[in-house]
Amino acid sequence: MAYSKREAPNCDWCTFRKNCLYELLGSKESKKAWKGMRVANLFKPGEVIFHEGTMPMGVYVVCTGKVKVYKSSRAGQQLITRMEHPGDLLGHITLLAHDGPYRASAEAMETSTVSLVDEQSFTQFLAMYPNASLALLRALAHDVRMSDNKARDVAFKPARSRLADTLLRMKRPAKTHPIIAGIKRKDLAEMAGLSTETAVRLIKDFEERGLLQKKDKDLLIINEEQLSNLAGLNG
Repeated sequence: MAYSKREAPNCDWCTFRKNCLYELLGSKESKKAWKGMRVANLFKPGEVIFHEGTMPMGVYVVCTGKVKVYKSSRAGQQLITRMEHPGDLLGHITLLAHDGPYRASAEAMETSTVSLVDEQSFTQFLAMYPNASLALLRALAHDVRMSDNKARDVAFKPARSRLADTLLRMKRPAKTHPIIAGIKRKDLAEMAGLSTETAVRLIKDFEERGLLQKKDKDLLIINEEQLSNLAGLNG
């Protein structure tokens, strides 16, 4: 797996640019510099972007696809801590903290394009464009808010609501109904802070109530409004 400039998408044409650090940079000069620094690679499902315990190489950006960030136990068990979508940063917290190796691994959950800006280039970029530091602070604030929300949900939301919220966050548009594609039940359970058995039982309950429908290994969201109500997103 080799990163190259050829694989890096054009940020100006990206449909996810509004969710990205690139859009927060502001000035044309900083955006041009950012585009020029990036190299990218295409990862297949299951391929690891970086491993827990290795030293950071730079800052990664998910350009397309979906990436999970997880910690591993000595017994090989995984705990998903974050799910990253197009526009999200990866590895930036460890890089900025300067406190050692990655404390989690990142893996593509579907075919994903990931850009990389190496550490030296990124440091020089922040020094040259002060507005980029403000953009990075906003991205970090978003990460902190998401972590706070997840901790709140685990503490106060019932299992049914947490799973409904996770399903809605993992959906993507389809011809008829939104679809949750290519995500294992075990991964859904970890993202919702549930045991796999509980997640499977609740998914079956959602199916019986007409909220979900199985389609091969995927799930179709049949009644998004009721699922949102369960997740506590409607008022």
